[in-house]
Amino acid sequence: MHGELHWRTFAGIAILLALGFLLPLVLPEYYLYLGNTLMMYAILALGLDLLLGWSGQFAFAHIAFFGIGIYTSALLQMRLGVPFIIGVPIAAALAGLVGLLIAIPSTRLRTVYLALATYAFAECAQWVLRTWDSLTKGSDGLRFSPPDLLGYVVDTDRRAFPVMAIVLALVLLSFLYLTRSKLGRTLCAIRDSEHVAAACGIDVKRTKIVAFVLSAVYAGVAGGTYTLYQSFVTPDSVGLAQLILVLTMVVVGGSGSIAGVLVGVVLIGLLPEFLRAAPRGLLVWQEFFYGLILILATMFMPRGLWGFAEALLARAQPSTKPDTAVASTAGVRQPAP
Repeated sequence: MHGELHWRTFAGIAILLALGFLLPLVLPEYYLYLGNTLMMYAILALGLDLLLGWSGQFAFAHIAFFGIGIYTSALLQMRLGVPFIIGVPIAAALAGLVGLLIAIPSTRLRTVYLALATYAFAECAQWVLRTWDSLTKGSDGLRFSPPDLLGYVVDTDRRAFPVMAIVLALVLLSFLYLTRSKLGRTLCAIRDSEHVAAACGIDVKRTKIVAFVLSAVYAGVAGGTYTLYQSFVTPDSVGLAQLILVLTMVVVGGSGSIAGVLVGVVLIGLLPEFLRAAPRGLLVWQEFFYGLILILATMFMPRGLWGFAEALLARAQPSTKPDTAVASTAGVRQPAP
């Protein structure tokens, strides 16, 4: 899990970038829209998994930082003419700053108390977006123009797809290096046992704050990419339903695993498309299915689909351990005649 990245990792990133430039040449516009949506959710879910799966903090403020990323990127472009390539880092930094202010008091809490405190902040953030009409247009929603990337105007899903692939590739590389660094090992130690981590000399509170801030930064980046393929946002876009959706992606796919999170994003993200192909009327039960899948995954697959698949493969592989009976017999000293 730790150490230098394998060459196959870079090969996978290269394949992602190649697909980002080749698929827009052959796929219809709607499939490219789905791909853009999945890549945005991948960035958002990885940020949540850093907090939930790697540092063990059950926090619900992630969707608020996502909203900060969306509105900041859009307003910087609309009001000040800031290009996307500059606006997104500013939006991510602002989300990280707000995350720092929330993390300092919140990380003193644990389990359900942390969840309630951060959920309260997310509700407050949505209320601000809904009532600050002069800035966010309130419940009517904010409509923004296509972003400009140094002359490259992203006005269609076809033009947004390669940009989304580049951003996702950068996020994946940064996440891989982060989880394999000393900080990644420290987060795993805190997740497994805060008391043992503290006994080993780890500053638990400081590390949890760092994880909270980095998670907020990833959410801010995801919010910035939202403006690439969407032209309209409302406060409902950053509400409880979105939070449950992203949480379901992480838990069902497998928290604490990059591959598991990506699997969860693809499966849960495409669930509405499967429901549209099902008998009419099932689409209105979409949120019910999300909740049901989340409950079943928590009960029967606590490590998610990826962890479940790894366990099955481990069982299927032939055991390489020597026969215990023979080994124990060989190790016993025979009594003298």
